[in-house]
Amino acid sequence: MKIPFFFIRMLLIIPMCCLPAVAQDYTQFSLPEGAKARLGKGAIGEVRFSPDGSRLAISSSIGIWFYDPATGKALDLLPQTDSTSAFAFAYSPDGTRIARAINDSKVGFWDVTTKQRIGTLTKYGRHITAIAYAPDGTRIVSGNSDDAVRVWDTMTMQRIGTLRGYHTGGVTAVAYAPNGTTIATGCGWRSRDDKDNTNTVQLWDALTGIRTAKLAGHAKRITAIAYSPDSATIATASRDSTVRLWHTDTGKHKTTLKHRQGLNATLPWNRDADAVNTIAYSPDGNTIATGTQNGKVRLWDARTGRLQTQFTAHAFGVASIAYSPDGNTIATVSRDGTAELWDGQTGIHKTTITKHSRITPLAYSFDGNTLATREPGGLGLRDASTGKRKTLTTIRGTPIAYSPEGNTIATKNWNDTVQLWDAKTGKRKTTLKHTNLIYLLSTDREYDISSAVFSPDGNTVVTVGEYYTHDEGTIYLWHVRTGKRKVIYEGQSYHSRVVFSPDGKTIASADIGGKIQLWNPVTGELEGTITLKHASGIRSLAYAPDGRTIAISERNNNIVDLWDIATGQNTITLTGHTGQVTAIAYAPDGNTIATGSIDRTIRLWDANTGKHKTTFTGYTTVTSVLYSPDGRTIASGSPDRTVLLWEITLSPATE
Repeated sequence: MKIPFFFIRMLLIIPMCCLPAVAQDYTQFSLPEGAKARLGKGAIGEVRFSPDGSRLAISSSIGIWFYDPATGKALDLLPQTDSTSAFAFAYSPDGTRIARAINDSKVGFWDVTTKQRIGTLTKYGRHITAIAYAPDGTRIVSGNSDDAVRVWDTMTMQRIGTLRGYHTGGVTAVAYAPNGTTIATGCGWRSRDDKDNTNTVQLWDALTGIRTAKLAGHAKRITAIAYSPDSATIATASRDSTVRLWHTDTGKHKTTLKHRQGLNATLPWNRDADAVNTIAYSPDGNTIATGTQNGKVRLWDARTGRLQTQFTAHAFGVASIAYSPDGNTIATVSRDGTAELWDGQTGIHKTTITKHSRITPLAYSFDGNTLATREPGGLGLRDASTGKRKTLTTIRGTPIAYSPEGNTIATKNWNDTVQLWDAKTGKRKTTLKHTNLIYLLSTDREYDISSAVFSPDGNTVVTVGEYYTHDEGTIYLWHVRTGKRKVIYEGQSYHSRVVFSPDGKTIASADIGGKIQLWNPVTGELEGTITLKHASGIRSLAYAPDGRTIAISERNNNIVDLWDIATGQNTITLTGHTGQVTAIAYAPDGNTIATGSIDRTIRLWDANTGKHKTTFTGYTTVTSVLYSPDGRTIASGSPDRTVLLWEITLSPATE
């Protein structure tokens, strides 16, 4: 029996299409060359459905993540290296392009299929706050913190007009009417002399750029704008806890959706709890969905203004909300790193999108099997090979150090203390109090803990910092079990970094004047001083495994100097980075040094000769680097709150 060619072709195509989605985990999406995994998905900002409803897109500090709206499964990542702190984006009406704000006040265009950047809107201005496409896709408008809205031709990438003169405090929201006739823009980041236009919405003729109306009435800044599908009504959301509905043609106020009612409206500490951050119309125009600062989503009847239902969507504020094109699903995201899907009619929870973890590498365990990471909620313990989280220890404070044996985590807390916790149970062991009880009851913070590390045996913690009111720097040594303190140094020089020698017999501290001081941890005596060349302050320092050399990077330069501990002489200088060096780590065998920089690279150097070995290029600034105990992996951290694991090829001599 002959098999039709059509079926043969389909049998070949289906496996090819399906295999990548099955085989690839999100940790493998769009990795830079040399990286073997990515941990975390970065901070998140806005959520949008693709025009055909087949994908859910979420902007993040490392790019645009795409999900299956039915299952919540991650599908792909559109990486963007220059958008770590900008989240505004929009789909083109045909779904083939995405326009995204860029950190340096530009707008970039990406092809959704090829993931290639196809254009950039330059000569922009200041921070971009909002983006909207015209219904026919020929134009794009973008709001800016310099009080202007700019209109661009999407084919030529040229600016064709600027809407300005009526915004005060920066533009906070923009929207195109579905019929393409008007543009609505909101403002009010901060109050200025022009009180008449603060916290207002301006309407503009989309063809001529002439202002046609001003919508005034909100008491605080505008946060979001949405047109009804028929373009007849404009909904404006504000930090004043209201949504106002307006006639598009006349600009007259129709009704107000009040989010603070009853006793809640009178409580002063709840003043901003119901501030409305985001808003969306259902596709049929019958419902308005709003998201507030206290994590609630409310569904309103768009005709009567009556509240239909409300539910708590997130533990923190709802940052962005969107309806699917068929109206059956509502997507919400929060700055707490969560994304959720809800039934568009009832508000019943449907699916949780995989949590966007914002993480920073902290330390490897002695056996190299576990990577400790700083994450929202505490200390994360992850499988060092796969990056999958084993557990999250819920602790209070910011994790700053992980003991070598892996039993204790030190956290920095708001009340000028370091607290020590059991890494497995999450129970507090002891508190290291840097200030006295009387000062803890005051309202101002006096003490800044700049660095804390464990001794190699895990029995001691050294902390450095500064008392502001006394202009006094400190070095304190603490016993882990008892919490007792030994004062090594108190004086005028602020110490910013500290590290133990590998044998635990010396503490090296960096002061703000550009000196490295070597201390005896038993007697507290100063045993030596290394005076640096530039005295610009220390950014990072690391001991060689044999304890004979210390590597130092200073602020405001791009080099790393290697200093001989015994002689106090600068023996080697590592040059090649084009930006400030932020992190240094020695390989376990001591033969290689890894350095991270704001130039987005990790460079590997021969520790004996200073010769450059290789370079890994990441997507954003590198803020930390860690070697695994076997020397085969480097974990790097970035401001985008993700961790990249890099594969290191060992030389035959070290295999």
